[in-house]
Amino acid sequence: MQHIESGFIDGIHNAQQCFRYILKALSEPGTVVTLNKHPGFSPLNAAASQIIMSLCDQQTGVYLSSALAESRDGLEQAWHNLAFHNGVSSTPMEEADYLVVSGIEDLNLQRVKAGTDASPELSASVLVQTTGFDKGPRFRLSGPGIKHSVELQLGELSDSLVNYLLKPSHRYPLGIDFMFCHQQSLVAISRTTKLELISCM
Repeated sequence: MQHIESGFIDGIHNAQQCFRYILKALSEPGTVVTLNKHPGFSPLNAAASQIIMSLCDQQTGVYLSSALAESRDGLEQAWHNLAFHNGVSSTPMEEADYLVVSGIEDLNLQRVKAGTDASPELSASVLVQTTGFDKGPRFRLSGPGIKHSVELQLGELSDSLVNYLLKPSHRYPLGIDFMFCHQQSLVAISRTTKLELISCM
C-alpha cells in the first residue's frame, strides 16, 4: 500500500538551501557538497530526492529508471511521493528534463536531450545514483570552475557511462550535465568539464 511520506520540514527555505548547494556543485565540478534536508524517497537516495524536490515541479519532465528499484512497487512509491510534494509525473527518457539512473546500468545516452544549436539550454540533467566517491575508476577533471585540475572517483560505473564521460558524443554547447549522488553527497560534472581516466579500480 502506498503512503505519503513527509517532504521538507521547511519547504521553501529547505529547497532554497538545497538549490544553493546544487548551484555550487554545478559551478565547481568535482566538489563534493552535502544535501541534508531530507532522507529521500526510496529507492531514490537523499541527494537525488532533494535535487528533484528543489528543482522540479509539474512543468518538469522527470524519468526514473527501473534499474533503481528491485520491484515496480518501489519505484511507484517514489513517484507517489514526488507527485504529491512536487507535482511531477513520469516522462519518457527522450523527453525528460531530469533523469535518475543507476551508475551501473547500461545507458544509451544518445536518447537523452542534449539541447539544440538554437537552444542549448534545452538539455537534460542526469542524476546518477552511485556507490560512493571512494571506489570505481579514478578521473582527472579540468575545465571551467576547476583550478588547475582535480582527481576523484565517482563510484562503480557502467562502460557506457564511462565512455560518454571520456568522449561525449555531443559537441559544446550541446551536451548533458551529470549529478552523481551517493547518500547525502553530490558531485556535479558539467558539459564543459573534461575528464581523463587515470586508473580503473
